[in-house]
Amino acid sequence: MRVKQHPLSGAIYEDLGDGLVRVTKGNQQGTFRSNGTWVEGALTFADPHMLVWVGGKELPAGMNVNQRRMPLTREILHD
Repeated sequence: MRVKQHPLSGAIYEDLGDGLVRVTKGNQQGTFRSNGTWVEGALTFADPHMLVWVGGKELPAGMNVNQRRMPLTREILHD
């Protein structure tokens, strides 16, 4: 389960599985889909980039590397 703190707002983004992310800021919470759709809760706005980062699909093994060193093969570019 991934949990990240937003570097500017301080909100906590927590992966709930199945593409859902709980966002907690202060005493408010909201649940969102990783595509940015609000599901429930008092908190109705979240950073879409953080939602994808925390609740999106996992990268294939070996692909979570510095992009400057990432091998760009035809299979990676066209998947």
